[in-house]
Parts: sequence; C-alpha cells; structure tokens
Amino acid sequence: MFEEIGRKLSGMVSIPTVSGKGNEKEYHIKEYREYLEKEFPNVFFRAHMIEVGEARLLRFVGKGREGLPVLFTGHMDVVPAGDTGLWEHPPFLGFTEKGIVWGRGAQDMKGPQCALLSALDQLLGEDWMPGREIWLYLSCDEEVGGDTTALAAGLLEKEGIRFETVYDEGGTICDNFMGMVEGRAAMFAIGEKGSLEYRFTALAQGGHSASPPKNSAIVRLGELMHEIEAGEIFRRELGKGNRLMLREMAACAKGETKEEKEKMREQLLLAAQESGEYPVLRKICTQADQLLGSTIAFTMIEGGSAFNVMPQKAVLTANVRIAASDSTGEITAILEALAQKHNLVCECVGGRGAVAESDIQKSGYQRMKDCVNEVYPGIPVIPFVLGGGTDSRHFAHLTEEIVRFSPMYAKPWQGRGVHNNNEAANIDAVRDAAMCYRCLLGKL
Repeated sequence: MFEEIGRKLSGMVSIPTVSGKGNEKEYHIKEYREYLEKEFPNVFFRAHMIEVGEARLLRFVGKGREGLPVLFTGHMDVVPAGDTGLWEHPPFLGFTEKGIVWGRGAQDMKGPQCALLSALDQLLGEDWMPGREIWLYLSCDEEVGGDTTALAAGLLEKEGIRFETVYDEGGTICDNFMGMVEGRAAMFAIGEKGSLEYRFTALAQGGHSASPPKNSAIVRLGELMHEIEAGEIFRRELGKGNRLMLREMAACAKGETKEEKEKMREQLLLAAQESGEYPVLRKICTQADQLLGSTIAFTMIEGGSAFNVMPQKAVLTANVRIAASDSTGEITAILEALAQKHNLVCECVGGRGAVAESDIQKSGYQRMKDCVNEVYPGIPVIPFVLGGGTDSRHFAHLTEEIVRFSPMYAKPWQGRGVHNNNEAANIDAVRDAAMCYRCLLGKL
C-alpha cells in the first residue's frame, strides 16, 4: 500500500516553496499546487475548493453523521535552505537513496502532507465518503507568520463554520524524549506558547571613545541583559499540560536497570506534583526553564557606526515565548519596569499570545491516539505544550480542541534537520504516517 509515496514526496521536495520577503525566486507555490493536483487527483476532483490568496481551502461533503466538521491544516511553504554547500545532497533536488528522501521540507512538513494527501486520495478513489464533513487547509505562509491563514479563518468564521477538532503539525514520533523516555513515543501537542517581540532602546549623548562616558547606551543594555539572565523575572509555574506530560512519561521511564527505571518513574511523578522551587524537576530535566512558564531570549542588537564612536542610540531585540498562564499585559509590565530601572525604553512591537490547552479526553485526541495504537503498537502517547507556533492558532476561536501531531517517525538526526541542514525523511516513515491518517479518516 502507498507504493508511490516516496516518488511523490521526492517530487514535492524538488519544488522550492520558500516563503518570505526576498525569497520570491524560490517560492514556486503555483507549481507546487499543480503538482499536488496531478499526484492526488481524487482529492482535488472531489473537493469544493476555495482560493485564499495562494492558499487553498478544500471541503469534502460527509454522509451527515452527527457532529461538527473536522479540519486538517498543513503548510506548503518551507524555510530557506541556508548555505547549500553544507548539505549532503542539494536541498531542492528531492534526492532519494536507501529509502530516504533528502531535502528542505521532507520533515516540515511535506512528508506529513504527502502522507495525509496519499491516505485521503486513496480512500476517495475507493468511493469512500466520510461520516461527517471534512475540511483541508493548504497554507502558503506558515513559516512567516500565517497572515493568509488568518484570512482563511476569518472567512470560515463569517460563514458560521466551527470544527470539532483541528489537526495540525506539532509533535512527531521521536526517540528518547527529553532523555527520560524509553524508546519511541508519540508526542501530541495540546497547547502552544505564544511569541512576543520586544525592543529595548537606549539613548545617550554619544561622543568619542577616547573619552568614554559612564552608563553608555550599550552598557545599559548589557546591564539589563545581565539582570534578566541572572534572575527569574517571570512567574515560574508548571502548567496542567506539562504536569500531564510528566505523568505520562513516568509510565515509560528510561533506565538501564529495573531499579533505575523505577527511580526515574518516581522522580517524574514527584516533579508532576511540585510547586514553588521545583527542585526535582530542575534536577532531572535540563529543559526545566522552558516547562516553567514564559522565557525570554535576546536575539538582535544594533548600534554604533564606527569602532571609535560612542553610539547615541542602541537597540536590543528580545523574543518572549509566553505561556498560557501569562498575559501580554503582565509580561509587558515586568519588562517596562526593568527597562525604566536601566533608563531604557521598552516596546512590545509584535507577536501573539499563547493558545489555551486542549483536554486530552476529547474525541479528537482519543481518536488519533487509537490510530497510533493501531498502526504503532506499543508506542506510548504523551501530551505536551509546543514551544513554537503553528497555523492552528488562527483557528483556535473556531474549535474547542486542537491536536498538533504528525504521525511520522523521525530519527534523532532527522529531527535535527528541521530548519537546519540535511533535512530528510524515511519513506517507510511517510508510508506508516499515511496508514495512520487512513485509519483516522476512516473514523470520522
């Protein structure tokens, strides 16, 4: 089954769809859509299609089973390949060898998209009709913010359409999760952090470096960064989703011996119940800070015109990954107070808040979990909160449940290739993902 899936993915990867300003020469999105229409003819023949800019909304009529429609969303665009000289194989060749397709997008997310379209196309070719209405959204600019997706969500809202579940990318099937899980696990993201951009501006008199003044613009920015790095400025709180994650991890804890596994299991269960300083979590988990609420990272700094000139203005940019437990107003107030202390101006110049976590008992989560258990026997399913953002956030007001999961296995080195060099996917993994999607579609 799905004998041609490797060839189809190779063709998808070979068409560059790099989104964003300055990448127009590598944004062959029309060619890519035409390729999808050719390779998955039943999908596009049976669908009622709505154009939203370069994106496409596809609607499939159901038999009328009771229940709201389900939406599958996934993006066609990819990030730039970077220095192609560092790639083992050219990023837009679709090179295939020893059962592996190499190239930008093989994992994120043309591989999962190929799996879903293959499953849907095959079922439709068998004169299958879903029990309920199904929507498919092919996004064109997820990697650069998803403005088109916001338009698509607005169109659906205007038509009064709501969804039982929205399925999107997010987690995958991975090995040795956080170094504490035995073997493979299917990671279902039930929430996602928001992403806010802050700009700190320091103004100064400037002058010649031969007579350097105290508390110059760059120094004040440095003092701000040092204070933030040295302490904890945001509320440290382990949310419901991460507590669930730790408890599920405990059931499949890693260890060389039975005693080590039991000790890890006990520590994970203790960490799931902690509050305050979270000593157990900090001891066993190198990513504890990311689990305990919002984080801040300094990403850009600019200022100065020559090596011997004191700048009159220096600007520091920071990215805050905001947890659902915090509001933009709270984060902004904290950073404004710190900026004022160092005689700086702080502005929130863009971004989005977090998306509320979904209940793992809801039907969409359980339906996907059942399919994972069927296609990947023995693999545990673990909920978690995604640090990055997905297109699904634009549809959050149209549903009570979002499941962010691509049912495709990625070896550790393949996972590291996402947004990096040498992105690649195993054809067998794409085929297994298609089997999982076929199972899921059959339950709708």
